[in-house]
Amino acid sequence: MRKLTRLWQALERIPGLCDVPACWEHHCGADFPLIRPHLLTTDDIGTRHPCPRYLRDAECPRRIIDYGDGSFAAICQHSHQLCDRLSLAPKDALIHRLDVEGLVRPLASALSVRWQSFVARKSGVWELGLSTSPATRNYPTFLLIFAQRRDFDSAIRNLLLATSVPFVVIAPTTNHMNAEVREHLARRQCHFISMEERIGLADDGRFAAIEIADADVIPTPVEQRQAVVEKYNRDFDYTDAQIYHDAHVHKADFYKWIKGELSNNSSKSKRIEEVLRTAPASRARR
Repeated sequence: MRKLTRLWQALERIPGLCDVPACWEHHCGADFPLIRPHLLTTDDIGTRHPCPRYLRDAECPRRIIDYGDGSFAAICQHSHQLCDRLSLAPKDALIHRLDVEGLVRPLASALSVRWQSFVARKSGVWELGLSTSPATRNYPTFLLIFAQRRDFDSAIRNLLLATSVPFVVIAPTTNHMNAEVREHLARRQCHFISMEERIGLADDGRFAAIEIADADVIPTPVEQRQAVVEKYNRDFDYTDAQIYHDAHVHKADFYKWIKGELSNNSSKSKRIEEVLRTAPASRARR
């Protein structure tokens, strides 16, 4: 499994998800072939082009020139002409817009989303469907893609005001997350998913979910399990039956887990641990 850090970070570095192909390639690096099929040509001519001497986008002095006869070029704007003139084909001078739905829809299963529709709530915010994860089952799921943190923060606040039930936020990376945003989401029992941490490239060249290493989840000590279950039931007005139902395990296996008779490495134990580490999914339906 190969991580796709450049690809997901590129989504938060290109304002409006619109730019000329060379800028997409500049930000995506080796991951560019994965996103190229989802770039749609527009009728708008770009204004800038990546520069080999100034690799940081903000310092790039190249400007796209339209000569009016169907020919284009990227011209260095430095007074000493540090870069050579670059002739461009018309398609390379045009802005290309990312087909977000085309990119994200095939990832729904790996993101634990039951795809229902791709509804744009407002710029940078899309409603995808409902969560299928045991811990957040039936939570509404929203995709947020912003280049600026202030816009991300504003979108989170608007969702918290407009949505009366807990929900799941999906974003390309964790770059815009901070302690304040996490606290606001946690207070409403909302969850956050980073595509950078969740989606990678499998050996067969397809997008796939990145499995969480067993070492990342420390099992609850056996002597504490009964107390953890009782506290969970008190905090959320829950029952043992609802816990093992949400974890998709049999009653007998649930009590074996409490007694330490179920392997910590089993999928059943991991599902129980996941449920007990999050707010109950049924609260989204109350």
